Amino acid sequence: MPQDPYTVAVDFGSHSIKVAVAKQVDDANEQSKTQILSLVEVESGGIKRGVITNMNDATEALLRALTQTENVIGLPIRHAVFGINGTGISFIHSQGLVINTRTDGEIHDSDIERLVEDARKKAFGINDSEILHIIPKNYRIDNQIGIRNPIGMIGRRLESNVMMVSIETSYLRNFTKVVDQAGVEIGGQIFTPLASGDFLLSHSQKKSGTILIDIGYSSTSYIVWENEEIFATGVIPIGSEHITQDLAVGLQTTIEMAEEIKCHHINFSAEEGDRAGISTIEMHNPDIGENERFDMQEAKLYARSRVEEIFYYINKELKKLGKMSKLAGGAVLIGGGSALKGIVEVAKDVLKIPVFKYRFDSSKIEFVPDYNGDPSFMNAISLVAYFLRQDDETSPATKTKSGGIGGFMKSLQGDKKKGGGKMGEMLRRILPWS
Repeated sequence: MPQDPYTVAVDFGSHSIKVAVAKQVDDANEQSKTQILSLVEVESGGIKRGVITNMNDATEALLRALTQTENVIGLPIRHAVFGINGTGISFIHSQGLVINTRTDGEIHDSDIERLVEDARKKAFGINDSEILHIIPKNYRIDNQIGIRNPIGMIGRRLESNVMMVSIETSYLRNFTKVVDQAGVEIGGQIFTPLASGDFLLSHSQKKSGTILIDIGYSSTSYIVWENEEIFATGVIPIGSEHITQDLAVGLQTTIEMAEEIKCHHINFSAEEGDRAGISTIEMHNPDIGENERFDMQEAKLYARSRVEEIFYYINKELKKLGKMSKLAGGAVLIGGGSALKGIVEVAKDVLKIPVFKYRFDSSKIEFVPDYNGDPSFMNAISLVAYFLRQDDETSPATKTKSGGIGGFMKSLQGDKKKGGGKMGEMLRRILPWS
C-alpha cells in the first residue's frame, strides 16, 4: 500500500459514519504519539446492526463522509482502515498443537504459523465465514504454562488456546463492494473492540482484568482483558436506539422527541435529579405543531429499564466466564450510549465492579481539531491510533508487548515479508495490517 502522510480510519455505524484522520508525531521528549488531524461525522444509511441492508444508500453515505473529510484536510483519500462490528461477528475457540523437531529445540515463527493452522483446521463453524483475526492465548511449551511469547524458547511440544474472530462471507463481500464503489482501497479491516481495547486500556488495566463496554447505536460490544491478554469478547444485540424506542412508545411521542429527551434531559443520578427538582418538561413537537409535556420520572424509568438490561446481559456473559464481580480493573464505558448522564451509577448497581467513562491520555494522543470528549468518536480514534501504532512497532521488544492480536500478529511479519507458504497467504488475507 503506497505511503500517505496520514492514516484514515472509518467507523461505519448504523446511526452515523465517523472518520478520523491522524499521523504519528514526536512530542518534546521525542516520544511517539498519535496526532488527530480531523474528525468528521455524517448520517449513516444502508446499514443495520453491522449488516449492509441497502448497497446504494451505504455507498452514498460513505461517499459523503469521505468527501467531507477530504474537504477538511485538503488532501485526497486513497486508502482507509475500516472497523468491523455488529451482530454478524462470531467467535470460535479452538486449540493448536505442533511438535518441534529441530535438533536445537528452538521455537521459530514458522512453528507459530503451524500452530495457528492446526487450530484453524480443528475449528468448527467457519465454513461460511471469513476469519478477521486469529488470537493465540495461553501458550504452553511441554509442561510450562503461562508463556506470553514462545519465540526463541526451547521445547518440543507447543500448544495454545486460540480464539478466531470471523464474519459471515456475504456480509464481508457486500461491505467490500460498498467500499470499492466509493473508490477507496481497504487498508485494513479490524474488529473494532480489538483496536479500542488494545489502545484505550492501560497496561495495568489489561493485567488486572478489565472489561471495555462499547454501547453503540444498535448493539453493544465488549472485550475482556486479563493477564495482558484478550480473555473474551462478544456482541450484544441491544444498543442506545432501543432506549430511544422504549421512550417513544412509553411516552407516546416521536422517535425524534424521544432521542432529544434521552440525550438532553434524562439523568440517572439520583442526586442530580433531586437537585434539579424537575418533574416535568415541556417541548415543542414540530410534527403536530404543539407543545408536549413529559413526566421525567416516568421517562427515567423507561430508559433505565433498557440500560439495566444491557448491563444484565454483560453480567450474564461475565458469569459464563467466571468473572462476574471479579474484574479488579472494573468496566470502562465508551460509545455514544455511554454519554447518558448517570449511566455509570446504573452500571455500578448492576455489575458490582468499579465503572469509569474513558478519557484520552494526553501522553498518547493529541487533537488538532477541537474535541469535546464525545464518546461516540472513540472507536474511530482508536482504530486510527491502533493501526498507526502497529505500523510503528517493528522491533522485537515491541512486537509482543500488547499481548493480544497486535503482539502475536506482528511476530509473524518477518516470515510474511519473505513470502511464506499457504499459511502466509492466509495471514496476508486476514491480517488488518497485511
